[in-house]
Amino acid sequence: MTVWVALLRAVNLGARNKVPMASLRARLAEAGLPGALTLLQSGNVVVESDLEVGPLIRAVVRDHFDVDQPVMVRSRDRLDEIIAANPFPAAAIARPTLLRVTFLAERPAPDRIKTLEQHDDVRLHDREVYIDYNDRVHGNPINTAMVSRRLALHGTERNWSTLLKLAALAHTL
Repeated sequence: MTVWVALLRAVNLGARNKVPMASLRARLAEAGLPGALTLLQSGNVVVESDLEVGPLIRAVVRDHFDVDQPVMVRSRDRLDEIIAANPFPAAAIARPTLLRVTFLAERPAPDRIKTLEQHDDVRLHDREVYIDYNDRVHGNPINTAMVSRRLALHGTERNWSTLLKLAALAHTL
C-alpha cells in the first residue's frame, strides 16, 4: 500500500470552511480510509491506502462538511523528493515558517511558467512552487494567490516546518 499525504485547500480559515480534524478522521474511516492521521487544523491528512484518495477525501469533505475545495495529494516518497529538492536550503534553516511550498493541482502550462521566472524568491519544480517570503508573509505581493493566478491553477500552501512534520508523520505508517 502507498502512504499518501493529502493537503486540503481553504479549510478552517477563521469562521469559514470548518472541518474538525477528529470528525474528518472518523468520516474518512467510514469512507474506507481507516487509520487516517491529521496534523494541525489546516487540513493535513496522512493515510495508507491503495485507493485513489484525493477524490475520496474531497467527497467526504464536501458531503459531510459542506466544503468543496481541491485536495492536493502526494505520496510519501514524493514528499521526500520535494523536501530534498528545496532550492532555498538556507531559508529552511534560518526561517522555516517563511519558506513555503505551494502544492498545485496539476502541472502548469509551459507558457504560464514564464510569468514566475522574474521573481528571485520563487522556484517551480514539477507541481510545486517554493516561495521564500524572506521577512513577512502577510502583505507580501509574492504569494500563493499570485502564483495560482499566474499559473491558472488551484494550489495550497504549507510552510517548511509543517512539511517536515508531515514527512515525519508519513514515515510512521
